Amino acid sequence: MLISCPIVSNKKKSSLPKKESDFSFEVFESVSTINKKDWNSIVGHGSEFLRISFLSVLEDQHPENMRFHYSIIYDKKKPVAIAYFQVIDFSSDSFGSNQDQNESDFYCIVADYLKKHLTNHLLRHADKSNIRIMVCGNACVSGEHGFTCIPETNKTEAIDALSDVIYHLSSKEKLRGQISAVLIKDFYSSSLSFTKEFEAYKYHDFLVEPNMVLTIQWNSFEEYMNAMSKKYRNRTKNIIKKGLNIERKDFSVEDIKANSKQILQLYKNVHLKAKFRLATLSTSYFAEMKNALGDQFSFIGYYFENELIGFRTTFILTNDIEAHFIGLDYSFNKELDLYQNILCDYVKDSLYKRAKHLFLGRTASEIKSTFGAEALELTCYIRHRNPLSNRIIKPFVEYLKPSEWVPRNPFKEISI
Repeated sequence: MLISCPIVSNKKKSSLPKKESDFSFEVFESVSTINKKDWNSIVGHGSEFLRISFLSVLEDQHPENMRFHYSIIYDKKKPVAIAYFQVIDFSSDSFGSNQDQNESDFYCIVADYLKKHLTNHLLRHADKSNIRIMVCGNACVSGEHGFTCIPETNKTEAIDALSDVIYHLSSKEKLRGQISAVLIKDFYSSSLSFTKEFEAYKYHDFLVEPNMVLTIQWNSFEEYMNAMSKKYRNRTKNIIKKGLNIERKDFSVEDIKANSKQILQLYKNVHLKAKFRLATLSTSYFAEMKNALGDQFSFIGYYFENELIGFRTTFILTNDIEAHFIGLDYSFNKELDLYQNILCDYVKDSLYKRAKHLFLGRTASEIKSTFGAEALELTCYIRHRNPLSNRIIKPFVEYLKPSEWVPRNPFKEISI
């Protein structure tokens, strides 16, 4: 059923005039009920992670604490935008701690504050065991994967319509329990000219860890290496040399299923080091993603002396390569430079497939910069919905802000 958006000022500051709108929207709680014709007419204008094939796997293999909403926005009954939402329940266990993490870079005093605050809240409210957050975007992938509109649409008006969708969904969610906060995630700088409209709806903007992106400018790995300064070229050669005894295996669906127990452990080794964990993948996520996407999803296992010690997953997009989840046995990391060999292999893949960009995601920004990746700032918007959120919003936002790191440039300086 189409829901009209005749007035967009009901969430704005009272001083703003009311505006009539020709926008309307439909909302869906399952991929199976989406108007696929209308959805597919929009998805080509934005993120490939809004494709039905990808969303279907995530819905089928969703983390236990996650539900979904989908929306199509219409202008005079013409589909002009789509939006994707994840509703996530999380507890104090979502925050990392110095017990979980071996490296001091991951530790933040705010984590203990939040864990204590949330734990006390949970003890006082046993019937409300989780904090509920609604995310417009994807907690599993960095970047603009929550909202897309056709180019000719007035983007500011589309944001107004999206805000109405969020208001409608928040009201609908009250039947299951109050939404504590709404998070609209991961906008690049090029989008900020129109996403600032969220501020009129009392959203607060903040930066998160940047997406590290390598722009591919070389025709071969040899050419890429030759572009490096001597220091970083030798460093990369040493990384490759330490990994010579690592065997790589391209996994099929059957291989992933056969090694699922070890894969889960390797995934958790990395996952539990994250300072904030919105969701944990199901055990069959990787196999189902491979089954659904085929050659567009790659799973590479890393073996040493016949033992599976790591893996990396990759989305092969139309023009780009997107690094996805990895798994590591950290006991081999120093000896074999396992993590850095994985990064090196991502570069090789991108060159082989003649991609335009390699998206390496968040975290470990400094290490990724040594391979030539540059930081693309990501801005999120958050709006708290209740008194509890008012108390935790500031430390929550502070906790998610980027850590300080030193960018490295591995390439030769070019004289002009």
